Amino acid sequence: VRRPTLGRSMPQRSGVPARSPNFPQQRHQQQLQQQEPQRRQQQQRRVRPSSACLGLAAAALATGALRQRRIRTGRHLRRRRAPEAGACRSQLTSLRASASESRAEEASAVAAHIEEVGVGDYQYQQVLMLACFFFAEAAELDVISPLTTAWRLEWALVSDQVALLASVGYAGFAIGTLLSGLLGDSFGRRVPVLVGYVGVLIGSVGMWASAGPLAVGVFRGLTGLAVGIGVPASLAMIAEIGPSASRSSLVLICYAALVLGALYADLGLWFFLPDLATGDWRSLCLFSALPAAIALPIGLAELEDTPSFFSMRGDSASLERVLSKMSLKNGRPDVVWKAPQQPLLSLEQPPQTEIGFDVTALRASAVPLAACSVLDFSYNFVGFGCGYFFPLIIKELAEGAPIPPVGSLVLASLLGFPALFIAYSLVNSQLGNRQILAAAGGIEACAGCLLFSQGSYGPVLGIFLLKLTMLTFSQTVNTVKGALFPSEIRVSALSVSGTCGRVGALLAPAIIEKTRGEAGSPGEFSVFLGALVLVVSVATTLGVAFLPETKGQRLPD
Repeated sequence: VRRPTLGRSMPQRSGVPARSPNFPQQRHQQQLQQQEPQRRQQQQRRVRPSSACLGLAAAALATGALRQRRIRTGRHLRRRRAPEAGACRSQLTSLRASASESRAEEASAVAAHIEEVGVGDYQYQQVLMLACFFFAEAAELDVISPLTTAWRLEWALVSDQVALLASVGYAGFAIGTLLSGLLGDSFGRRVPVLVGYVGVLIGSVGMWASAGPLAVGVFRGLTGLAVGIGVPASLAMIAEIGPSASRSSLVLICYAALVLGALYADLGLWFFLPDLATGDWRSLCLFSALPAAIALPIGLAELEDTPSFFSMRGDSASLERVLSKMSLKNGRPDVVWKAPQQPLLSLEQPPQTEIGFDVTALRASAVPLAACSVLDFSYNFVGFGCGYFFPLIIKELAEGAPIPPVGSLVLASLLGFPALFIAYSLVNSQLGNRQILAAAGGIEACAGCLLFSQGSYGPVLGIFLLKLTMLTFSQTVNTVKGALFPSEIRVSALSVSGTCGRVGALLAPAIIEKTRGEAGSPGEFSVFLGALVLVVSVATTLGVAFLPETKGQRLPD
């Protein structure tokens, strides 16, 4: 092939088009255009990765990153989990056992400290403030029957409405007693007492301002709730701050306040309802609330919670403060509180504040709790039933007498002072609580039988005997209850037992109103009196049979 020389152009063949200088590029583009359909088909045949594949790839990347991190932190080594978990559980069990033992040692040390300090000004001061609550309770409850009669006359109520108004206060009493356990074991023993004072004031002022029976019933129930909420907590406080030998005497101070409260209520009846039926009942409501108004600021300033509660909650500072105050007030500054040595390492934390009953612990004390519940039912049925029954029967017995009905009621209330002397003598005698309970219950049953007799001498003698023995019976029951249960469920157990008792207080007025015969008829109150004799006999038998002797014994902590 002859190469063209510079400056010459090659001759062109005839019939063949001349080639441009860019011929190779054009040919390459043509080839690409021809291969384009094939290339597209190959791309369509290519398998695309699914979402599962993408997920597996992401998991693999994450696993790899986590493994690299474990290697960097040194956590890639294999562990023996089972032996370490078992060791941890055993260590936790041992630590909890050690904490329980230390708490039991502290409770025992608290009881020993109280026994060594003895009874003195501290106990008397605290019990007097608690006795104010019993005084306010008597001032409120002893006027229920005359108030109900006054409401019946003012609003022309029928018998069912009267029975409802009489029972609503006792129903609130039962609810308040149950709430006392929920509050007392969770927030302290003094909280229910102070709440009770506030409730009494609100309920009494509400009754004073009520315009009809519905409003009176609501505030009557609130007053009963407030009165009931402080009783179990007060009994628990007395049991926890008093030495074992002086516990019954301290409870007796509260019953002296009950007697004085009943006389205070009779004084209000003398001023405002002299015939136990008509008069200024609104002023009587305010007069009955006056003790609670005086006791509330004193309780806020001076009432202390108990060492047992602070020990149970793990509050060492408050425990030391209260025990030191007890030693100083009782004239024993040489008795210094020495807390037992605590374990160095403990996983046990102080209990948190929870509202509720410890059902397991209550179930462990089922037998004494059941016996106390029956005894509570008995003395409430007798006590509150007679409190409702005595004004009715005395009003009938006093017809034609030279003194008005309220005067006869005052004379019956004055029998509380010889009853206090009898109770005090029995408490300080060599007789055990079970023997005192059996004697008082037997006399009450005989007195109930005397109330069935015709004429006036038999019923008067029955009222006399009941007034002399009711206080001893109820005081013994409450003393035994306070010393039966451990600290963590003491107020709860007393509230459960007391609630069963308030059922008796609720039933007694209802039975009197629903089964009452014609006024002045021989069998006017026969159903109630028969129920009284039966309840006292059964409760005394069960209590003596199933309750242990607690006189002179320490608390079961």
